[in-house]
Amino acid sequence: MFAILLSAGGTYFFWRALTSPYKGFAEPSKLVQVRKGLRTSTILRHLQSEGVIRDEYVPLVYIKLARYGESIKAGIYEFSRPESAAAVIDKLIRGEVVLKSVTVREGLDRFAVATLFVAEHLGTAKEWQAATSNAEPIRDIAPEATSLEGYLFPDTYKFSPGTGAKTIVGAMVANFRKHFAGEMAYITTGLTPHQTVTLASIVETEAKLPQERPLVASVYLNRYRTNMLLGADPTVIYAMKLAGRWDGNIRKADLMISSPYNTYRVHGFPPGPIANPGLASLRAAAAPAKTDYLYFVARHDGSHAFSTNIAEHNRNVEIYQRQWFRDQRAASQQVNGSTKTSGK
Repeated sequence: MFAILLSAGGTYFFWRALTSPYKGFAEPSKLVQVRKGLRTSTILRHLQSEGVIRDEYVPLVYIKLARYGESIKAGIYEFSRPESAAAVIDKLIRGEVVLKSVTVREGLDRFAVATLFVAEHLGTAKEWQAATSNAEPIRDIAPEATSLEGYLFPDTYKFSPGTGAKTIVGAMVANFRKHFAGEMAYITTGLTPHQTVTLASIVETEAKLPQERPLVASVYLNRYRTNMLLGADPTVIYAMKLAGRWDGNIRKADLMISSPYNTYRVHGFPPGPIANPGLASLRAAAAPAKTDYLYFVARHDGSHAFSTNIAEHNRNVEIYQRQWFRDQRAASQQVNGSTKTSGK
């Protein structure tokens, strides 16, 4: 009888120790890293020292008896409330690791991409510079590339805290291949894949409306084919970033910056992309609209007015730029005059 009671009591206390919620750390939340290759006992000892579980022995027995054959997944886990040892073990076996989410929008250059991830402690600035400067991952499809600019596919990425830049860059390049590398065989322009990605990066930074991407691509392709200077402001901005001169404004004097990326001075496409384009811009560059357009000017509503000759373009500049600014200035003066008259 005593043996039965002892066994029942032992089972009760074992089960209570396993299922009773526990939080032995003072912080609102605790991040604990489980490294690959560690023994189960070592992992449990680490969890106990971090205040996640009350002791290491009961969970170890539980794993050996009830979870035999199942393994704890490596990664970084977050604990924020009292949890039972059984719940903690279930989380580790399911591999519910903490993932940091970073959204890379279309048109960001590799420096801006690095800034996003570094801010989330996913690699250092030095690591990102090294990883994105190495073009080897895309050498087979773009042998002339000198960096991974243009091949860091815009998307939302999720990684465990502490993931390094090289791993993330590899995932972004793999994402580029998944979405576009297979379509490179269907490029209609005669451009190389690298030139196509370069054109797409210019389109991405110029076009605001989806339906205009193929039109903007046609403008730059027509200029390229007629040996005109591409004259794309975003390429000048990129040249200034490389030179450490970009302050958020582009001035007339900046158009003369000495750089192979300055398409106001150097004919043809720049040496490589100036940003990371999305799939729509990549497709627009691979198969642009068939037009005779050589110029376009912004209308201030996101759209552009396209033209085939300089005379028409100058008229559009007068209407949509100079006259628009005159109208805005006149409207502002009228409002200010009314305000002064009313005494407000």
